[in-house]
Amino acid sequence: MRAESPIPSLSPEGLKDKKPQDYIIRCVFGASISLIAALVSLKYQLFGGLFLAFPAILPASLTLVERDSGRKEASIDAEGAIIGAVGLMAFALVAAFGIEPLGAITALMLAAVTWLLVAVTIYSAVMGWRAAKGSRAAPSPVRSRPPPPARQDSRRLH
Repeated sequence: MRAESPIPSLSPEGLKDKKPQDYIIRCVFGASISLIAALVSLKYQLFGGLFLAFPAILPASLTLVERDSGRKEASIDAEGAIIGAVGLMAFALVAAFGIEPLGAITALMLAAVTWLLVAVTIYSAVMGWRAAKGSRAAPSPVRSRPPPPARQDSRRLH
């Protein structure tokens, strides 16, 4: 696959390069945001749920992506999160207004399809706009560190 393909890809090799510190940072960010949401909901119950909907790990992930791959890669990841959030809002609207008249199972299935359609449509529009503008379509593959040099075996074969 080309580095600039608009099709997202998954590279398990990128997990090997992560340090325990990276996971600790994500946990601390996520726990902090969840704690803030809980404290807000104690005082303002209406807004507590809004903060719980915030992707708690996103700030930490974007920080680590920026550190490892640069600001451009982090901004592309942030755009993806925004697209997903807009799709999630569509999901919430369909579920909220559909559960009573359609029943929970039907409304939630319809809401999931709505989320997928909204997110894919916006993603396709963004990728089309980028292609027309001549900018990169998608982030480059995960940059992995070069492999360590091969060890010299001190034993000689005779």
